[in-house]
Amino acid sequence: MPLMVRRLFDTSVLLAVAGCALLPTPARAISIDVGTATIPMGRDAMLPVTLHTMGTAVIGTVNRIDFDRATPIATGADGTPDCAVNPRIRKAATAFAFLPVGCVAAGDCESVRVLVVAFDNLDPIADGSVLYTCRIAVPADTPVGVYPLHNTEASASAPNNMTLAATAGDGSVEVTPAPVMSIDVGTITAPAATTASFPVTLRVLGMPAPDVVAVQNDVGFDTRTPIVAAVDGTPACTAPAAISKPSSSFRYLPFGCTPGIDCTGIRALVFSSASTFPLADGVTLYTCAVAPPRTTPPGSYPLVASGVEASDPFGDPVPADATNGAIAVSPAMPLPCACDCNGDQRVSIDELLIGVDILTQSAALSECPNADVNQDGRVSVDELVRAVDAALNGCP
Repeated sequence: MPLMVRRLFDTSVLLAVAGCALLPTPARAISIDVGTATIPMGRDAMLPVTLHTMGTAVIGTVNRIDFDRATPIATGADGTPDCAVNPRIRKAATAFAFLPVGCVAAGDCESVRVLVVAFDNLDPIADGSVLYTCRIAVPADTPVGVYPLHNTEASASAPNNMTLAATAGDGSVEVTPAPVMSIDVGTITAPAATTASFPVTLRVLGMPAPDVVAVQNDVGFDTRTPIVAAVDGTPACTAPAAISKPSSSFRYLPFGCTPGIDCTGIRALVFSSASTFPLADGVTLYTCAVAPPRTTPPGSYPLVASGVEASDPFGDPVPADATNGAIAVSPAMPLPCACDCNGDQRVSIDELLIGVDILTQSAALSECPNADVNQDGRVSVDELVRAVDAALNGCP
C-alpha cells in the first residue's frame, strides 16, 4: 500500500488531512452499519456498509471490520481488499487496507480498515447511503453457520472541521449448504407488440442427482416487458404435463397488484399433491408468456430469479440456486395497412366495402384480417377512417 494511503489509516492523520479538528463534538446518533449476507459454501456475495446520519452533515468516515477467517473479505487482483466505494457519494479518495499491517491476503489477515473521503468534494453524504461494498468469499470447506463481522473504530468528519463520534453496527455472514440444483430462467427475443414465452428449467449441479419433487421461485420483470395475465387473472404460466405436477400454481407479485399496471413479478410453485415423482435434470419446469407493448424501446430487459426453494420426497429442503434470464426486445413489426386485404400495399374500393361489412357484422373478420389494425378482434370506425385515408393517399 502506498505510504500516503497507509498514513491515512492512522486516525489522527486522517482527521488532520481531512481538515478536521482533533477534539470530538457531540453528534446525533451517527451510525456506520455493516450489513448481513447469506452465502452458500464455495460462493461469494457483496456486503454493503451503510451510513445513517440522522440529519448530521457527514463528509467522510472511517471504520474497521474484523472478520472470521472462515468468511474472509476477498482479495482483489492488486492484493488489496476487494471493496468498492459507492460512486454516488463521490468520495474518490476512499481507500481500503488489510490488517494487521503486512499480513498475507487470504492468509493471516483478520480485518479491513476503510477510509471514505474525497479531497475535492466536501458535500455531505446523504442519510441512508451505502458507503461501500466488500466481497465476501466463502471457501468450499467452511462449515454451515453464522459468522460475525465486528465493526469498530467508527468515526466521521463534519464540514465544519469537527470530528464526529459514531456508533458501529456489526454484521454477519450466514453460510448455507452448497446448492445441488439450480433454477434457470431463460433468455428470449420478442419483438414489441408480440407475445412470446420464456422457459424456466431445472439444472443439477452435482452428482449424485438429488431427488427434487417440488420447487418454488420468484421471477421479477420490468413493467415494460410484463408477464401477461390469463383469462382468470393469474399469470399466463404453465407447467408442462410431462413433469406430472398438476397442482402447480402461479401468482403475481406484490400480492394484490393489478396485472399490466403495478405487478413486478410472479411466484411459481411447481408440485403435485398426489405424487412424489422426481424432477429430472434439464427438465422445463414451466413457461411464462410476455407481451412487450409496441411502445417498449428495443433493448434487453432482465428476468430476475429469487426466493428459490426445493424439497425432496420427505419434505426436507434441497439447497438450490438460481440464474437470471432476460427478454431481448426488438423493434415492432409495422402496423398493417387498414383494409389492405390482399397485402398489396394499396386499398381498393372493394376492400373498403369489405371493411364496412365487417364493421356492420355482415361479413366475418377472416375475410380481411388487416381491417383489424390493433388486433383486438373487431373493426372500429377509427380503423375504417384509416382505411379511407389509405385508399386516398396510399398505405403509410
